[in-house]
Amino acid sequence: MILPRYLYRQALTTSAMTLVVLMGVVSALFLAELLSQAAQGQLPGFGVLALLVLKLPEAILMVAPLALLVGVLFALGQAHESGEVTIARASGVSYWACFRPLMGLALAWSVGVLLVAGWVLPWTVQQTGEVMADASQQALVASLQPGQFDRFDQGRVTLYVAGVDAEDGQLRDVFLQHSGHETEEMVSAPTGRLWQDPADQSRYLSLSQGHQIRRDLDGGLMQLSFAQNDVRLPPPAGDGVGLPEMALSLPALTPPADSAQRREWHWRLAPPIGTLLLGILAIPLAWRAPRGGRYGSVVVAVLVYLIYSNWVHVGLVWMEGADARTGPGLWPIHAALAVLVASLWTWRWRQW
Repeated sequence: MILPRYLYRQALTTSAMTLVVLMGVVSALFLAELLSQAAQGQLPGFGVLALLVLKLPEAILMVAPLALLVGVLFALGQAHESGEVTIARASGVSYWACFRPLMGLALAWSVGVLLVAGWVLPWTVQQTGEVMADASQQALVASLQPGQFDRFDQGRVTLYVAGVDAEDGQLRDVFLQHSGHETEEMVSAPTGRLWQDPADQSRYLSLSQGHQIRRDLDGGLMQLSFAQNDVRLPPPAGDGVGLPEMALSLPALTPPADSAQRREWHWRLAPPIGTLLLGILAIPLAWRAPRGGRYGSVVVAVLVYLIYSNWVHVGLVWMEGADARTGPGLWPIHAALAVLVASLWTWRWRQW
């Protein structure tokens, strides 16, 4: 039939455009975060673009359910407003036949989200770990500004370099201050260089012919001179892939081996399940009276989306805090939304 195919094309086009707009907004937030890390010396400038691309699957999981919900709402709302749905009802078209393609769109959209959550996202997590590992080797040298004080390790380490030789990377007039839990250390040397241990990839600042002063909490003071001193630098923030379960694909998480994997498993399934339910929910929510408001259904739909997504995050926080190895997990939240979808669908079907 022409009308169901038309509604399918309109909903698909509107949902895709909404997805692009929302991803642009989320990507801008990610870019601001990455630029902030680069400004603090945690990332080199050339790694920002690569990390931003690798964050796109995460952005898709965040906005894909809302994009489908808004796209179907606007497409069906326009059809209701122009009287096309009313004509279909008067022509004897069944409720199922009219909106079956939109349910197929919701199913296909949720399958795409499932592929991203189950396979693409863990791959990007692994790639992010490799990019961060490579970027961390150059972040410190790239961020050094001769004549300025640079802070690392959340402000606990302060490094000052008067000059850097561009040819051999030799540092001149180096000052290092480290604030520990029980000690305060200051090290100065006329020359130094940065190097990395190939065994454990730790970074060191090698200083020559310098002086070191250490002060303890009890007021004790120690001064010494050294011919060579290798100071181990703190690892850069964000090094590695994060939690190990984040790099596992969905089949590898099934069944979950512990509470952390169980929480990750529920989180991976939440976006595709929510996408399917919200996409179907948009069909009865888009119903408009002949002279009804244009944006009333959109407000209700966004409110339902916010309540559902917030409860999903509350459930994940509860699972993390309780270290839950058993229990319903997020299924009661999905079930509540499914009951709402079934109720509205049945109500509109009877009105048809």
